[in-house]
Amino acid sequence: MNNPNLPEEEEKPLDPTLEKVRRKMVRLLFVSSSAIIVALMAVLGALVYKAKNNSAAQQADTAPAAAQALTAPLATQTITLPKGFVNEATTVDGNRVWFSGTDASGRRVMIVHDIATGKTISDITVAVPEP
Repeated sequence: MNNPNLPEEEEKPLDPTLEKVRRKMVRLLFVSSSAIIVALMAVLGALVYKAKNNSAAQQADTAPAAAQALTAPLATQTITLPKGFVNEATTVDGNRVWFSGTDASGRRVMIVHDIATGKTISDITVAVPEP
C-alpha cells in the first residue's frame, strides 16, 4: 500500500543472485504444496476405499450366513460331562462351549468343548488356596 506522504518510488529490480534465490523458493513452495495436496488426496482416497470395501464385506458376510442358516440342517451333538458335575455357567464362543461348575468332590472345574470336532479340548481344575 502506498503512503501518501512519501513520494512514489518504483521498485528496483532484484540483484540477479537474489532473483535466482527467489525463483528457487517459489519452485520449492510449489513442489511442497503439490506434495501435500497429493498426500491428502491419497489419504482421503484410502478412507473412501476402506469404507466402501468394509461395507461390501459386511454385506457379503451376512448374506450367505443368513441363507445358509435357512437351508443348513441343525447339527446334533451330545456332550458328556463328568459324573456328579454341577453346571453353574455355560458360555459359547465361536465353535467352543465352556462349562463351569463343581465336580462330585466339590472342586471347581472348567470344561471346554469344541463343537467343530465334537471333542473336549480341556478339563481344568481350579485350586483355591485355603486362607
